[in-house]
Amino acid sequence: MSTRPVKLDPERGAATSEFALLAGLVTVILLAAVQLGFALHVRNTATAHVIEGARHGARADLGPADGAQRARELLGSSLSGARGVSVTAHRTDASGIAVVEVEATMNLPVVGPFGPGGKMRVVGQAFAEDQ
Repeated sequence: MSTRPVKLDPERGAATSEFALLAGLVTVILLAAVQLGFALHVRNTATAHVIEGARHGARADLGPADGAQRARELLGSSLSGARGVSVTAHRTDASGIAVVEVEATMNLPVVGPFGPGGKMRVVGQAFAEDQ
């Protein structure tokens, strides 16, 4: 009976450890991309709603308070998870032209337990039709 020496491969098991190290990094990058996409979606939706509220409040037979209420309704219906949304509206002057401005301030949307904190502010303006 002859015994041959066992040759050990130094690369053996390297794929498993490399996968374990890279899987965590790839997961963090993927979750960051999802968080960014969700925040952009919420910002774009909120911007569209405050612009619609400004258009509504700029009508000749309505006022800024009506525009703020319309923006509140739209934000509440499409961003049901958004809490702490503050909507204000007022008349202002933009380069000598009367406009109705609707502003919404809300918490930044977070997916999961981690994410950026802070507030997001979106503003919409429309020309006042009664001028």
